[in-house]
Amino acid sequence: MSERLKDRLASPAAPEAGSTPSLPMSFETDWSEALRRAQATIETDIRSFTDANRQHLSEALATTEADVNRLRSMVQPFFLTMGAVAFLIILLSFTASWFWAGLMIDRAQSASLWQLGLQINQTGSGKVLTWDVNRLQLITCQAGTDKTPCLKIAQGD
Repeated sequence: MSERLKDRLASPAAPEAGSTPSLPMSFETDWSEALRRAQATIETDIRSFTDANRQHLSEALATTEADVNRLRSMVQPFFLTMGAVAFLIILLSFTASWFWAGLMIDRAQSASLWQLGLQINQTGSGKVLTWDVNRLQLITCQAGTDKTPCLKIAQGD
């Protein structure tokens, strides 16, 4: 019986010995599997983080674009209106300046003529030049070979 027990103890050990990995081999396999699982977890986490960020950025971009479009639609009429108002103000200022300058030129001419004793009067037939007979005298002058009417300024002025 002891021989039989010895054979029996020896025989089951032999077939199982090849099926169980050795300790260093099992350790390496476990670590390889753990590393593969860790890598898969990291890749999954990175993908989900990237997808979440992409979705968040897409939403933020869409919100920003909507805000910009809303702001543009609010500001654009304001700028168009203000541009039109500024154009009208500039146009009116230019027109007023042009008329004012013409009026000042006419007054300056009238003042210069008045100092000489002349005056421009508007009549039904147009503008006529009149003079103060106390200050000016109509005479005939020699201009080269031609005789022409002239106004002589009285002495003392």
